[in-house]
Amino acid sequence: MTDRCDQVVNRRPELLDAARSGDREALAELWRAHNPALLRYLRARRSPSPDDVASQVWIDVARSIDRFEGGIDDFSRWLFTIAHRRSVDEIRRVVRASDASVTAIRSADRVAGADVEHERHTALDRAIALVSTLPDNQAEAVMLSVVNDLPTADVAAIMGITQGNVRVLVHRGVTRLRRKVAVTDEAGPTMKRVP
Repeated sequence: MTDRCDQVVNRRPELLDAARSGDREALAELWRAHNPALLRYLRARRSPSPDDVASQVWIDVARSIDRFEGGIDDFSRWLFTIAHRRSVDEIRRVVRASDASVTAIRSADRVAGADVEHERHTALDRAIALVSTLPDNQAEAVMLSVVNDLPTADVAAIMGITQGNVRVLVHRGVTRLRRKVAVTDEAGPTMKRVP
């Protein structure tokens, strides 16, 4: 995510200011840069309807971006904080409505085109599915810190925990993932290691 965001900001450093001023194209460019990572985060959190939650997050962003202050790193932290809160609200709503446990929903986010692009998305889907097998707090910490490359302080602020707890959760999550990949590698030639 960071590379794509950096490319967008480096190409148009005034992008956030334009979006704050009501430029719809600037907001659309922010959406194109950040939405894929946002959806991956919501899927890893096992959000019942990641696309719906992401839409609500962007509605919240559009409604309040004129009051947003800070740079692109601040924007990423703000975006994922909104996503965290909306995801929690959605999970609570579904649990209340159905009075049953929430199950993970995976939807393909593949881009039609070259085989290489398809394989990259397939590998990414498998990696996200693997991360989503972690306990909720570990999956969230790994997605924010490792996959979305947010600083530990930002992850702590989003999750409402200390930086030390974030480091512990990421360490435990990555350790579990390594064990799962090692078990998969030992299972035989039919299982592939997730890149």
